Amino acid sequence: MIYLETTTSRIYKRREMLPCKANFISKIEYGVVRSLTWNEDGQVICSGLWADGDVIGNELSNLHPYEMECLTDVQLTEISKSNWGEYVTEIIRHTKNTEFLLKISHYRSKDEALRQLLGWLTNRFGEDDRHGRVIGLQLTHQELAELIGSTRVTVTRIINNLEELGFLSRKGRKLRFLAENIDQWHYEI
Repeated sequence: MIYLETTTSRIYKRREMLPCKANFISKIEYGVVRSLTWNEDGQVICSGLWADGDVIGNELSNLHPYEMECLTDVQLTEISKSNWGEYVTEIIRHTKNTEFLLKISHYRSKDEALRQLLGWLTNRFGEDDRHGRVIGLQLTHQELAELIGSTRVTVTRIINNLEELGFLSRKGRKLRFLAENIDQWHYEI
């Protein structure tokens, strides 16, 4: 007799913490999730930003503690361990994104780390408007700092400098990269 495993889909609200379940990963149907841990001093370390089509879960990490927070409303589909083989491409993408964020968090120059991160965010979450590309994801300066291993004050200073140089402007609480300067941004992945 063959047993078909059913998948469970559930919607989570913005800022809700996701459950960490053994022997399961989840595919993001829509929305954005950040994974995080913290060090012995209580400093938050963001280990990833995940969006539509990505797979997430504590089974993909050796971090402890490990938490996942919804940055937007999110719909997840749970995938049992017996079905992970169907998601090799997504698991590889997960690893590459994690490695990219690890690399930029170790840049000596936090200016360069933030430029790399903003370029990646523009590519990944950017939405075209008539003046440039707007990062469709609202991240606080503190959340950006956690991604690059810096402080909120440093991130605010760098963003203000980039704004003065004409590389970006603000559209409400979102950042807009000005059209003529987008090609000067470098990002990987």
